[in-house]
Amino acid sequence: MDIVVDGTIYERQRVGGISRVFNQILPRVCDLHPDLEIEIRTLDIAVAQTPPTHPAIRHVSIPLLRPARTWSRIAPWAQQQARAGLPRRAIWHSTYYTDPPAWLGPRVVTAHDTIHLRYADVWVGADADAFRQLQRRVILAADAVLCVSETTRRDVIDWFGVAPDRLHVVHLSHDAVFRPHEPSAALRAAHHLDAPFILYVGGRFLYKSFGTMLEAYARWRHRSDIHLAVVGEPWTQEEEAQLDRLGIRDRVRLLRDVDDDALAGLYNLAEAFVHTSLYEGFGIPILEAMACGCPLVASRIPTTEEVAQDVPFYFEPGDADGLADALDRAVAESRDGTHVEGGVVRAGQFSWERAAAETLAVYRSL
Repeated sequence: MDIVVDGTIYERQRVGGISRVFNQILPRVCDLHPDLEIEIRTLDIAVAQTPPTHPAIRHVSIPLLRPARTWSRIAPWAQQQARAGLPRRAIWHSTYYTDPPAWLGPRVVTAHDTIHLRYADVWVGADADAFRQLQRRVILAADAVLCVSETTRRDVIDWFGVAPDRLHVVHLSHDAVFRPHEPSAALRAAHHLDAPFILYVGGRFLYKSFGTMLEAYARWRHRSDIHLAVVGEPWTQEEEAQLDRLGIRDRVRLLRDVDDDALAGLYNLAEAFVHTSLYEGFGIPILEAMACGCPLVASRIPTTEEVAQDVPFYFEPGDADGLADALDRAVAESRDGTHVEGGVVRAGQFSWERAAAETLAVYRSL
């Protein structure tokens, strides 16, 4: 069995959930099927991260046309042709909504979420419209759509009208490093965490509702004793202004370039992990926190209820007062209560091995 994986996500994502999914699943699929061969194709530009390695995985760098100005009109078409290569009887699996021209074999796409459709009033312009059209075209053309959650499966049906028998739920998982353990004594010092802290991890764009996190923290009665640690990209000007307006800059720590080992340590040290999203396709950090035995405070959205069930201390999305109250409950129960114990058990029900087996089953069906 031959699988051609379009590695566009490796060209654009240095770190992130989507590339992590393929890094974890593809080598395991190869382990499960001794006759499977996977070819990961990227254009010969400086990839943001290296694709996974395995004896059955081959990384192919496709020569990219670098047209002069007079070629600029046909450059997108030429690059698409180069990416797809000659049509062949193999399964095409798109990491992030790519449309190979004249492909003769079956097509698989992983549907990660429908955020660009839900927030079309924010993602505006010609590029955003082109992406939404591409996403629709690729999903409708696919012989099988892998959905990272039941919530995403329902979204794909609602937004695109795809027949349910073409949709397959393949839940994601967390890496083995995320487990309860005693972190290195140097971890606090390395990140200047000289007080107890609650933890926020990941993107802070609109639908992540990070502003609600800051508003809740500013009015939280424990803010003088418990800091807020934020793992992610540098502050935006708007965030810096909000930190100053709320008067909490001296108690909020921004942590950059945190690898998985350090992140697992932070989950194990934190008083609670906070997940404020208004919408998610899945939410890997939720699993990571639960697997580490970290109290979980989360907005009540469909994917979190699907993944974490009754483990989190819930608050309604966008409700800063509700978030502050949920933080009170999480800190009061700490790591000794039933929520944390249930979280470790629940996280253990997800595995990359199962995700790989379910992915392979879809390949075999095609």
